[in-house]
Amino acid sequence: MSRDMSGAAPGKKTTDVHGVAALLRTLLAEGQDEQVIELVVGLLSQLVEKNTELELRLRKEMRQRFGRQSEKLSAEQLSLFLEQLGQENAGAQEAAAPEARDAGVAAGSTPPSKPSHEESRKKERKGHGRRPLPSSLPREQRVHQPPPEALRCEACGRDKTCCGEERSETLEWVPGHFKVIEEVRPKYACRPCGDGLVVAPPADRVIEGGLPGPGLVAHILVSKFKDHLPLHRLSGMYARHGVQLRTSTLSDWVAAGADTLQPLAREVARRALDSHVLQSDDTHLKVLDREHPNGLKRGHMWVYLGDTTWAAFVYTPDWKEEGPLSFLDKREGWLLVDGYKGYDKLFTRQGATALEVGCWSHARRYFVEALDAGDTRAALPLSLIGRLFEVEREADEQQVDEAERLRRRDTLSRAVTEHLGRWVAEVYNREPPKSPLARACRYAINQWKSLTRFMEDARLPLHNNASELRLREIAVGRKNYLFAGSDAGAERAACVYTLVATCVLAGVEPWAYLADVLEKLAQGWPQRRLDELLPPMWKAARAAAAQMPSTSSAAT
Repeated sequence: MSRDMSGAAPGKKTTDVHGVAALLRTLLAEGQDEQVIELVVGLLSQLVEKNTELELRLRKEMRQRFGRQSEKLSAEQLSLFLEQLGQENAGAQEAAAPEARDAGVAAGSTPPSKPSHEESRKKERKGHGRRPLPSSLPREQRVHQPPPEALRCEACGRDKTCCGEERSETLEWVPGHFKVIEEVRPKYACRPCGDGLVVAPPADRVIEGGLPGPGLVAHILVSKFKDHLPLHRLSGMYARHGVQLRTSTLSDWVAAGADTLQPLAREVARRALDSHVLQSDDTHLKVLDREHPNGLKRGHMWVYLGDTTWAAFVYTPDWKEEGPLSFLDKREGWLLVDGYKGYDKLFTRQGATALEVGCWSHARRYFVEALDAGDTRAALPLSLIGRLFEVEREADEQQVDEAERLRRRDTLSRAVTEHLGRWVAEVYNREPPKSPLARACRYAINQWKSLTRFMEDARLPLHNNASELRLREIAVGRKNYLFAGSDAGAERAACVYTLVATCVLAGVEPWAYLADVLEKLAQGWPQRRLDELLPPMWKAARAAAAQMPSTSSAAT
């Protein structure tokens, strides 16, 4: 009798409990005990596999909603998991460290030992106490004199002399306020002739014929795209200051400000694309769409981070590969991305000029999920990946040059990756294909060439965390303003996010920057000098201008 041994008779699902029971009774009655055992084992395997998958999804949802977001595991946690694996696996984990140390000795030096937990705590505690307030803050001095009768000596009757003072500081907040600038243009004419009337041209405005000044437009943009305030809240704040501005009016001003800034955003994107190391990632964004059945569609915001200096945001109305491919079509050199299939054509097409670099944080994430699912074997690859991060962390702390960093990667990190590669290959060959650990190994195997590329160039980071950090601005913003009003609105948001994020990377205060460049652009700043208004160059010019008075006085 031919039957489907995957768990049921032909045409029946494994969820049909009564059908499965009838099949088992039939097989037992026919004396096919072995087939019964195989059938039950197959059903149990399916249930275990499905249960493991559902449990993993539940753990991920619970951690995202209630747990910590960091995927880092302490050395103590990993050691406990490794103890559960037994001495054999623990020995394998220990084998990676001697290999790395021996390689370091062969090269002529070894990295300094990692400070103990207690030493780290002492280092963190060093320099406790209240931090001094910035000297740049305006100060108001209030002198508190003792009562007049206390200023006369009770013993001799003479007036007391000031012999010192006690000082303390109070940090106060003065709310921002509106002001009205009256543009006065006197008219002149020749009285005897009654002719030749002259008047100055109107002042340049960010919005031609509009009400707001550059500082107000900058405040609206920073409030929405840096401080994540929806425009209706901002309208309420302005109303408390006595100025009634509708949300629709603020929205129009956001559009006008973003349109003015578009040339600068395009220049940032161009420089990001020409960077030595380009990193990319994306996140979703809800966008209003009348043609969509739900009235909302899922757009995507992409960040392209060049040399951790230029952060270009680009909006696409969907998640299709055409989005990143259109921006990265002419990319030459390193491109650090995750395993999203939409990037593949950049690296596999004929004449490809982009070189794929993998992210170890993404690879680690799959092993963390396997560990969360209860598979303690994932502790070993996590400990080895942790060693790779430790090598980079020590190099950062010691501020080594590129040659030394590359030497450490070759002598220390290479031995760790080779050990990890062997372990991943061995486990994957004997692991059920749908288990969490198999998925983690599969991702590492598929990305292995790109994951080990960091050993070819000292400027390549180990992970793509920097671009993910930039995307957090989008994630926090969409929790507040919920959605973009249209594709055009999302594109304008990408423009402002580009300049605000690049300001943050350059250490520039976004409001001061936007207020200044909006005014300059409104006044007709020449396009050939547009690069002078980019955040890093703008900061350098301001610093140079601030030094000029002191330099000239010193020369005098």
